[in-house]
Amino acid sequence: MTTRLGPFLSLVSPDKLSLIAILELMRLQGSGGVSEGMKTARALLTIGKAVESEHKAEMCRRNNITVPAGTSRTSESGYFTKSSYKDLHARRVAARKYMEDSEEWTAAWTQLLRVKVGSFLVDALMDVAIVVRSTVSKQTGEVV
Repeated sequence: MTTRLGPFLSLVSPDKLSLIAILELMRLQGSGGVSEGMKTARALLTIGKAVESEHKAEMCRRNNITVPAGTSRTSESGYFTKSSYKDLHARRVAARKYMEDSEEWTAAWTQLLRVKVGSFLVDALMDVAIVVRSTVSKQTGEVV
């Protein structure tokens, strides 16, 4: 089965795609928990998921869809007060509107698709990335 990546890669601008790939790789490098690097599969999945999330966020912005955020409860306000019921009703109305406004673009991507998008972006990044490293020579004291 061949998956064409063009439609999925065109959902987000090339500038954002490159930025997502770079930032996710840098973030994973420091938090991977694997000595001397990161797991490749995790990196590819994370980049693909980040692209998917960015696309969905853009679609929500374009369509003026507000995604209901969870609210934290303090010990002062109880769950059974009148204001809590109003808040619950408002959140349910917002969630219903979100579900009614959602279209095919809200369907979750498969893991395979995320890996393919992530691998394409990492491959493209590796083709153009230039890393300049320098160190001080212990023998001469010069920057090498």
